[in-house]
Amino acid sequence: MGRLTDDMAQLRRNIDGSRETRLVQQNARVSSVSAQIAGFAASRARNGARDAHVRATFVTDNANDVIRLLNDFRHTCQVMGRQGRESRAVFVSDMSKKTLDLLGGFNADRKSMAERSARERADFITNMTNSVAAFINDVAQDRAGAHAVFFGTGTAASKKKAV
Repeated sequence: MGRLTDDMAQLRRNIDGSRETRLVQQNARVSSVSAQIAGFAASRARNGARDAHVRATFVTDNANDVIRLLNDFRHTCQVMGRQGRESRAVFVSDMSKKTLDLLGGFNADRKSMAERSARERADFITNMTNSVAAFINDVAQDRAGAHAVFFGTGTAASKKKAV
């Protein structure tokens, strides 16, 4: 039994040795992980501080750019306003002159057309009056000739004309 006891004792030492080795390795891993976590935390803190500074700089630069753009915009608006007022005054004056010229030309053309139309209407009415008078005269003569032929009181010339 001595040998069994010795084997059991050897087994126990091996188990205890393995356990100690495992505990040492586990402690080494724990301290390594703790060191990594501490490194990550420190790195994260440094990056966070750097990022906060970068964001603050970005916001400040944007605010300054917006202020500069607003100032440029106000200045441009003032300049354009002055130029716009002057340009509008010139434009309105020029447009008024052109409109008056256009109206003068339109009135002259309308007056000329009205006079020409009045002459043409007068000529048309005169021609129509003459045509209607000639037509009425011809009809009256034809009727008188036909009346004379019908009643036999007309001359030979009027009888021939009626036939």
